[in-house]
Amino acid sequence: MSRVDERRRAVSPVIGVVILVGIVAILAATVGVFALGFSEQQPTQAPQVAIVADYNERTTGNGEYLNLSFSSGDTVYRNNLSVVVSGAKSSGGTDVTLDTNPIQAQASTRITSGTEITIHQGQFTGIPSGDHLDLRDATLRLVWNPADEPESETYVIYRWPDPSQRN
Repeated sequence: MSRVDERRRAVSPVIGVVILVGIVAILAATVGVFALGFSEQQPTQAPQVAIVADYNERTTGNGEYLNLSFSSGDTVYRNNLSVVVSGAKSSGGTDVTLDTNPIQAQASTRITSGTEITIHQGQFTGIPSGDHLDLRDATLRLVWNPADEPESETYVIYRWPDPSQRN
């Protein structure tokens, strides 16, 4: 045999080992992805909605009120949406609490363009007799929860008033 033949035969086992190591590395990465849960679904995106708020500061028999009109955007299901109000007071300065979810009481199962929700005194507890609802310093948030699972993320899809517009 000549030296040229010996060199050519030695190349095949080296290439085979390199290919085998590459295949093992790819298989290990694939198994790692599934074992570590990287293959789970991407987080759900919050719906995009356009809401127009009509705030009436006049203290009528029911005190101040806030109308929310869904003017356009994605369809939202009533069971995935809740209202959170903080900073609401009575006209005498007493802190009051939103007692009911106005969305559950006033909206149909599917909330689409044209749906209107009213936030008013009758939905709050802690208002002394003779006082009215005062939303002047209140903040309202519409919170969307995509699932009933405790680990799912929630999203604020609307905030009133816009923090940049508050005096």
